[in-house]
Amino acid sequence: MPSFLLSLKLPNAAMPIMAALLLLPLLLAGLPAGAQAGPDDYYADPMLTDPDHRSHLVVESHGPFPVREKITIGVDKSMLIELPVDMKNVLVSNPEVLDAVVQTPRQVYLLAKDMGEANAFFIGPDGQKILFLEVSVTRDLTALHDTLRRLIPGSKISAEMMGDSVVLSGNVISGVDSNRASELAARYVKKKDGVVNLLATAANEQVLLKVQVAEIQREALRRIGVDLPGAVLQSGNFTFAKVIQNAFPVTSALVPKAVPGLPLPGVGAGVAAQPTWQTANQSVTAMVEALERAGVLRTLAEPTLTAISGETAKFLAGGEFPIPIAEEDNKITVEWKPFGVNVSFKPVVLDEGRISLTIAAEVSEISSEGAVQLATISLPGLRVRRAETTLELPSGGTLAMAGLLSDETRQSVEGVPGLKNLPILGALFRSNDYRRRETELVILVTPYLASHESRGVLARPDDGYAPTSELKELFFGNINRVYGIGAADSGRYRGDYGFIIDYPGVKG
Repeated sequence: MPSFLLSLKLPNAAMPIMAALLLLPLLLAGLPAGAQAGPDDYYADPMLTDPDHRSHLVVESHGPFPVREKITIGVDKSMLIELPVDMKNVLVSNPEVLDAVVQTPRQVYLLAKDMGEANAFFIGPDGQKILFLEVSVTRDLTALHDTLRRLIPGSKISAEMMGDSVVLSGNVISGVDSNRASELAARYVKKKDGVVNLLATAANEQVLLKVQVAEIQREALRRIGVDLPGAVLQSGNFTFAKVIQNAFPVTSALVPKAVPGLPLPGVGAGVAAQPTWQTANQSVTAMVEALERAGVLRTLAEPTLTAISGETAKFLAGGEFPIPIAEEDNKITVEWKPFGVNVSFKPVVLDEGRISLTIAAEVSEISSEGAVQLATISLPGLRVRRAETTLELPSGGTLAMAGLLSDETRQSVEGVPGLKNLPILGALFRSNDYRRRETELVILVTPYLASHESRGVLARPDDGYAPTSELKELFFGNINRVYGIGAADSGRYRGDYGFIIDYPGVKG
């Protein structure tokens, strides 16, 4: 074959351009196919497709039988099986997970119905074993991979099924992206707790939460009344007995009423007088009871705890009290109920330093109100202040997540009908019961973006504490050693400060 040689004379300035044109086809030939694609062409990323999920399986005619395969089918999807020879029977081990539809003697459709494991056996006319399949039915996560790639750019996230849960692994830029990936996966599997997040972030931000629960409660009680525990009058053959007993329904749950008795009545609180008139076979016993009480209750709890963005932190300062639970065969077990200051929150650091909080705060204490008496067992009640909410705050910002203002008044008058309405004398036949309670409660939350500090900057509550000597405790009543008086800078601190301060009636 003849060959031709083309010779051109070009100026020196055009030589680099000509060399680039000659090398361009060679460079394009060496590039991968994806590099030559245009902007409108799309090639699947290996991270976004599941190579285990197939829709078509062809069994080759050469090779020994039976052929053994392990396959994976997505839920609500199917796979076409093509056999090289005719078959007679198909056996599926778990029909609730997998079903087989025979189209022709050489074509079978496998239909995935639910997540799980199953076996499929294909048998020929003469009993020949053609194909054994080990089938795993899971969710096809191709759509989830594509959604994560599109909505969370810059991340490398891989999702795989483990039972009925999705496991996320890989790397994301921030904790916000990690929580968004968890929310998307939870929507996909339709279960909040069906996502295991193993994503690594470039920087795990920590959030310190300070909760303040402040409450003031004022309560006033007043009780005054007259009872006739016993009045016996005899006239000839007739005997008259009269009993007047007032229950004090408003205040008796807090203060038990006085009980008549000889020589002295039983009094739980207040004042009780028991005059008695008696002559021959006639006697009248009266009970006059009076009580007035006023009190103020102040509650202040300030729990503080820290958690990584996207993780849940819990804090409990208090205790647990037992509750008996009846079982079969007259058995009783004990269940422990916590009380005290309980805080649980889950922070998520958003863009521009804003923090999303899912928080539950509770302050509870054992109370006689609501207590239950069962035979010889007394079950106390719980006085609870609880709030649960989701809110968004900047770092250092404070918000009142909950508040309560309550004013409750109860009053009761009971006595002898008709007689209790008489002027002046009616006071001998009636009892007055009064109770008023005012409550004001507020719960404040303040989140901070936290960072570590050196140990020397932080202080502990027992810093500077030293027990006193036995002689000072015996002769002076001191409970801790006092030292360094006058060493502090008087211009810097004012008032009571530190952890060791003076309390009324206690020497320190």
